[in-house]
Amino acid sequence: MNRNKLNIRMDLLRTAKSAFEVSKPLDQPLCSIFLTRALKDLEKHFPNETVLKTDLAICTSQINELRDDSLERIRWGEKVMTIAARLGTS
Repeated sequence: MNRNKLNIRMDLLRTAKSAFEVSKPLDQPLCSIFLTRALKDLEKHFPNETVLKTDLAICTSQINELRDDSLERIRWGEKVMTIAARLGTS
């Protein structure tokens, strides 16, 4: 796997891990930092990946809606993991 893809994938997996820890409050600033960094790296190194960038932008915009609902956090984390998995196959 390309090193750039690996870095992006790790940022996404760190974000998903934070979302899955429903016993703790969601660290929204940390998630936002990792998602923004992944989106910037994706834009820089893989400008043709428009679908992944769109999905990542949607996930980034949904961070503020994940405060109290643990089921929504889990679903959101699964979406982020799916993006990470799709990055590895593209």
